[in-house]
Amino acid sequence: SAGHAAGTCRPCAFARSPAGCKFGVSCNFCHLVTEHPESVRMRPCKGKRERFKRTMAAIEEKVAENPDLLSSGSLTLPTFVDRDPQAKARMMAHLAQVAAEAYRSRMGVGQQTS
Repeated sequence: SAGHAAGTCRPCAFARSPAGCKFGVSCNFCHLVTEHPESVRMRPCKGKRERFKRTMAAIEEKVAENPDLLSSGSLTLPTFVDRDPQAKARMMAHLAQVAAEAYRSRMGVGQQTS
């Protein structure tokens, strides 16, 4: 927990994990749990990030093909998004932009006429 008193320490991402930090007292990061927010999250693995991108692309494609899916409420979101209100709000805002763009392209707005 070097630098903790000066406020320059960085929290250890493994200190709160079930297995704990394998470096223990030799760790260069702060283990003082009470001083840091609970939101020290590790980056998801590459496979999960890629799966999320593919899922988002498929949903975007559905909304682009049929923007009414968004307003009708018949669009099914992945469980991991549906459970998280913040993620759901961000995704719905993004999909609203995709739907608006699809409506504009259907109406011919922004397209040049010959």
